Amino acid sequence: MFTRKQYERWSEEDDEVLRTMSRAGKSLTLITVKLNRPMASIKARAADLHISLPGTEIGHRRKRKEPASALRNRRRQ
Repeated sequence: MFTRKQYERWSEEDDEVLRTMSRAGKSLTLITVKLNRPMASIKARAADLHISLPGTEIGHRRKRKEPASALRNRRRQ
């Protein structure tokens, strides 16, 4: 089932609600209910606006993993 807002554009008011709720540490589930949008839509918009969402890795860069060769070399030492 799709929500009504799934295909609507994001308004400035929606963006501000997203910013305010994420700063306040509200959960993604609560933000989804408040904005009446799918989780995927909220995650995508947060990524576009560089907003970090509580409980997710959105807005954070991934740490680089060491190459397998570096791990093998470390074990040999």
